[in-house]
Amino acid sequence: TFDGDFGGVFYRQTVFAGPGFVQGQIGTAITRQVVGTTTRSVPQMNGPPLTVVTPVIADVTVPVFGPIPAPRQVLTPVAGRYSGVMITDNDSPRPVDRGYFGYSYYDGLSSSLNPGYGDTAMGRQFLGFEKTLFDDNASIGMRLPYIQLYGPNDTGGTAVGDLSILGKWAFYNDKETGNLMSVGMVLTTPTGNGNGLFPDGSPVPHSVIFQPWGGFVRVLGRGYVQGISNLLVPTDARDVTLWGNSLAVGYRLNDGRGFLPSITPTFETHIRTPLNKRDPNGLVYLQDQVNLTSGAHFTWGRLTISGATCVPIANPRPWNIEAIGNMNFRF
Repeated sequence: TFDGDFGGVFYRQTVFAGPGFVQGQIGTAITRQVVGTTTRSVPQMNGPPLTVVTPVIADVTVPVFGPIPAPRQVLTPVAGRYSGVMITDNDSPRPVDRGYFGYSYYDGLSSSLNPGYGDTAMGRQFLGFEKTLFDDNASIGMRLPYIQLYGPNDTGGTAVGDLSILGKWAFYNDKETGNLMSVGMVLTTPTGNGNGLFPDGSPVPHSVIFQPWGGFVRVLGRGYVQGISNLLVPTDARDVTLWGNSLAVGYRLNDGRGFLPSITPTFETHIRTPLNKRDPNGLVYLQDQVNLTSGAHFTWGRLTISGATCVPIANPRPWNIEAIGNMNFRF
């Protein structure tokens, strides 16, 4: 399988965090103040009575003013949007009977787009399954992500992501050599509970995403090459239409015996080309991306555990570095 790379799309939102400050109320305090007076008349032995005025003192709650973060607009992901939906997220062109799990951690997500905003990060887990059909020449599966966003001043959040339904058909499948060509579709449904607002208060779009793709696998002895080209088409024109191209190579170093796994180092190149929403001053934005992923697969029989890192090399960088861990169990 590919290990993956993609972190999501960026939406413009208003936050109260960063280096700018304004004066505002930061709390309250209790002070003792004179709130009135009382008077009484004191009789005198000689002369008229003496009037005595006594101040009335009470505890009064007063506002306390100080510097507070100024509102600013930033481009940040919205938990659940365009996250964990790529056909290259712990997947491949080959139909396989399997259950799988994936985890990604993105450091510095959108930090290059928002100087001075502070540290941002995202964690993402997803669970999925795939079941083959028609003598292993096709498959259908489902995948559900769970996302955690971390930002300054509690600007993050958590959300169950959008459910994706995946289908594959291998129109060429040489089971002796392992070579394969296939096509498929990923349908991502807007079932997630992540929400966000544009600066004018309107909600960010939450599209159905159609993702047709075509791919191949070429086996070269202990090595392999696989590639996928995919197109993400949202139903809401305010969202990003994205063209992706991915290529991966791997080489199995050993066969694995007993408790020792077979080890397959891998290297992947992912090119992400947005076909719209390329203006960094817009409400929705995605930059051109070239992301390099390197790692290894460790296989014990039906179980494969993978670890990898992904680094973007095109500016502005969507994140600093991504750590990836995947697990696949074939049945």
